[in-house]
Amino acid sequence: MTSRKEQNPAPQPEANPQADSQPKIPEPEINPNENDHNNNHEPMTWGKLERGTAESSHSLRSWRKQQSGWAHLLERLALAVEKLTNQLIGNARLNPFYYTGPMAILLLMIVVGTGIYLFLFFHYGFDASYHAVVQFNSQFIARTMRAIHRYASGALVITTLLHAYRTLFMERFRGPRWLAWTTGIGLTAIIWIAGVTGYWMVWDVRAQLINESFINLLERFTPWAAAYVSMLVKMEESGDSWPFLLAILTVHALLALIAFGFFWLHVRRLKRAQWFPEMHWIAGISVVLILAGVIFPLAILPQANLDQLPQGVVLDPIFLFFIPTAGQNLSVILWTVLIALTALAIMLPWITHDKSANQETPQADVPRVNIIKERCTGCTKCALDCPYGAIVMAERHDGQPHKFIAVEDPKLCVSCGICVGACADVAVTMGEVAPVMLWDEISLRLTLAKAKAPGQRVKLVFTCDRHAAHGAKRYLAEGNGKGQVVENDAAVEVIAMPCAGTLPPDLLVRSLEAGADDIQVIGCPPGDCSNREGNLWAAQRLTRKRVPRLNRAYADAPITAVWSPPNEFSKALHTQPVLKFDENDQAAPDYLASRRLWRSLTWRNYIVAFLLLAVVLVAQIFLTDIFVGTGSTEIPRVQVILPATTPEEMASAFAVSSSFDQLVVKLDGEILHQETVGNARPVFFEEMVSPGEHHVQVYLRAEGGNTSIILADERADLSAGRVLRVKRPLSYLDVE
Repeated sequence: MTSRKEQNPAPQPEANPQADSQPKIPEPEINPNENDHNNNHEPMTWGKLERGTAESSHSLRSWRKQQSGWAHLLERLALAVEKLTNQLIGNARLNPFYYTGPMAILLLMIVVGTGIYLFLFFHYGFDASYHAVVQFNSQFIARTMRAIHRYASGALVITTLLHAYRTLFMERFRGPRWLAWTTGIGLTAIIWIAGVTGYWMVWDVRAQLINESFINLLERFTPWAAAYVSMLVKMEESGDSWPFLLAILTVHALLALIAFGFFWLHVRRLKRAQWFPEMHWIAGISVVLILAGVIFPLAILPQANLDQLPQGVVLDPIFLFFIPTAGQNLSVILWTVLIALTALAIMLPWITHDKSANQETPQADVPRVNIIKERCTGCTKCALDCPYGAIVMAERHDGQPHKFIAVEDPKLCVSCGICVGACADVAVTMGEVAPVMLWDEISLRLTLAKAKAPGQRVKLVFTCDRHAAHGAKRYLAEGNGKGQVVENDAAVEVIAMPCAGTLPPDLLVRSLEAGADDIQVIGCPPGDCSNREGNLWAAQRLTRKRVPRLNRAYADAPITAVWSPPNEFSKALHTQPVLKFDENDQAAPDYLASRRLWRSLTWRNYIVAFLLLAVVLVAQIFLTDIFVGTGSTEIPRVQVILPATTPEEMASAFAVSSSFDQLVVKLDGEILHQETVGNARPVFFEEMVSPGEHHVQVYLRAEGGNTSIILADERADLSAGRVLRVKRPLSYLDVE
């Protein structure tokens, strides 16, 4: 058994009801009496509830969700990694996995900021763009900015994928959260495409391979490959290639702007969306990126040479994973799998549904918020606390003495139950089940505990769905049949709720009055609540920082809270209260401090957390700087590129009467390729050949085969990666 000892604990962060309130709706006045409620209208309270029917005492499970098997497995893997991270840092408050969403926005801002700086000094053109990047590397600030831009871009993709993974195993993609899920998928795709275009602009050998992959894509799925290649050849020979690089930069910049739009859509349905992480994360991430940019500057690769394909290149697998398979059948398999997985992910909100934890009706829909209108006093607390805006306040016109009434929108409800915990007047429930069933469940469990363990202390433990699916499962009656357990000479009854925020503080008071000796609330760590704010609101209510507050008379009652990961429930169960010491150094439990969500941070916690970030970033730097062979690019090839023209125009250009409409490619005297050309469209043909010396002949043949226009007739040593391009303008061709 461990004990937490803390001198002069830091104060709980204050809630700001004024900032949280709905527009044009006055903040409710808080009566400073013992009950912290306005009693001038004699409202219903949790303390006045009578027991319900026997059937309702088992209805709490119908409020809870049953985690899917695949989600349970994914979460177990994540919790194992997060547990190790928490152990290293020493404080779950600094676990970076809990803040992947705000971190992604911060990284996007860093990417955009450094990108704007690089844009100011960038030049456009096959040669100009490459030499601009070379110039960057000769200047300290530009070199560092370029490195930060690259490393932050990779970190942005990784952070976004981690955020998606956490959203997936928490199953936060159904119902009203479908918009956040689908825009998140779109956002990931946009960031990835933007990264690819960023590599493309440099016009080095890596950009050359991206260009080759794009040509393969056009050739396989569109009729535009010939026009695209013909355009590149024209730009190359004229030296006027700046429009092409400017177009890529424009796409790159537009994608960044679109990403901001998707971020806005992503959080559109969230109240109090957290756009940025806390200041220590902003400072830590910025310092780590700056140090990485200074210590690990980016290398300069050789410039692109369209006459010679690189046989290998340093690749970033985050953005350029597709290059090693380009031009191969494996590429089709790779993209088919990726597109299928993406389509499946997009459809998840509609092909799956939330399952009830009630074993009698597991396929039943999880109930949504339901306002009991005759009890509503218009206090606005439920509307303020709802993380998803499923409750709004409206003017009341039914003759009741209250000016406002809460109006629910079940379509926006995620069944977290936080609104139930926010209502001291018992005016909010889930579905058609009366809220009295909460007290029925608690009262029944207390009675059973006293009957099974007479003379022993009774400890009630309230926890959430995530803990119930993992560490608390063996303690729950519906878990494996063990039911009640005895811990440290106390009968322990564990009661699971949808969220820690579902628990009304007045029910804890009533539980103590009904015979519970100790009460413990075990919820998720800061930033890790699957319902966003459930643990925060619960902690602030229990520490009397947010209404409805725990009754003042019970501020120092044996009610504690532990905010722990779901796989550490047993450890949390044995956590002792924080101790306080009087002037004689006598220790006593400080129950109020024991309910705080935020544990005090030390310099050791900060140093270890930022060192972990640095280690991960260094690993990213080395793993995205790997030399990879490019497979098909090692094989030499012959390319024929002709501008858009008609057979008649060809004949007119050479003052002959024949119409040349047959393209013939011969290799060592054997016909390698033959096709009909013309119809005012460009021609692009590419064929891989074996390495060695070859006699290559390319000509246009007239009808009847008596006259030909020679495009190429040469002996060439086609070594690995060599590209023989036949692309001379028509005015230089010979006629036979």
